[in-house]
Amino acid sequence: MPEELQERTEQATPRRREKARQKGEVPRSRELTGIAGTWMIFLYFVFSKEFITSAILHIKESFIRVKNPDFISGAILQSLRQEMKWFFILFAPAGAVLVFGVLIVHFIQTGFLFTGAPLVPDLSRIDPIKGIKKYFSLNALFETVKGILKILALGFVIYIVLKKDVNILPLIIDMDVKTIADISFQKIFQLVLACLIMLTVFAGIDFAYQRWQYERNLRMTRQELKEEFKETEGSPLVRARIRSLQREMARRRMMQEVPKADVVITNPLHIAVCIKYDPQEMNAPEVVAKGANILAERIKELARHAGVPIYENKPLARALYRIPIGQEIPETLYKAVATILAAVYRIKGRQVA
Repeated sequence: MPEELQERTEQATPRRREKARQKGEVPRSRELTGIAGTWMIFLYFVFSKEFITSAILHIKESFIRVKNPDFISGAILQSLRQEMKWFFILFAPAGAVLVFGVLIVHFIQTGFLFTGAPLVPDLSRIDPIKGIKKYFSLNALFETVKGILKILALGFVIYIVLKKDVNILPLIIDMDVKTIADISFQKIFQLVLACLIMLTVFAGIDFAYQRWQYERNLRMTRQELKEEFKETEGSPLVRARIRSLQREMARRRMMQEVPKADVVITNPLHIAVCIKYDPQEMNAPEVVAKGANILAERIKELARHAGVPIYENKPLARALYRIPIGQEIPETLYKAVATILAAVYRIKGRQVA
């Protein structure tokens, strides 16, 4: 079955996630980043109300001095410098707070990520067919529904906030400027706060959707999973070859131990087991080499050339063959092996420990 027709039913592997991250593909919500910056600006103006008021008053005084007919024309430049300074004092912190908030939220979403992959030209991005498909995709549907709900929710929030203050509007005519300003700022604060809370809810929904969409796009077909496994672990033929080489190397190391053995016990045609015992280094005799059929014949041939005694004992040979190479024999075989070793030592003139 062609890969494009296969269902993506498998969870993304860590390698696929890492590849996507290297391309700059990470789950992120632009709405969440935007609303975070808006919150930072809002909080800045709320907690810096007195500072902002002071800066505005200084700017106002500068304009008043410039309009004064008695104002010296040569001092206009200095006054403009003062105004620019206060403009900078007023808006520079707001810009810094905005950038800080956006960067923090972006880092929380994506972590530390620096890649130039998105900057590489990609002709598929200007494919008209793919462009048309985007307008009929699940993502387009989600954005459309979200936009409609957002407009309805904003209208509802504005209605709820201003509904109870409709009766106050006719009374504003009789109020002084300070009272009107206080009421206006209060209502603007309530309205902006309510809208921000509502938009934050939508941003959270958008972030959850973006994560779900990201995981959905990362899912793999069974064929992709198999191909990745081949890339990471190697093809079955390569792995089999590696295992074959490893067995060959282990066999060569084992055969090098045959001339160092004290005795070879056989059954006698199919099995050969080499036993070695050094009382100063071992607690019990060890199996240092073993083999069956052709390998058994090779072991016996090496033993003959090295002068290692060969003893025939079918039950003992079968029992010793089950013991892994390099492991001491069990206590149940001590007596049988000790009898053979004693005979070997008598021939060689050694003493049994």
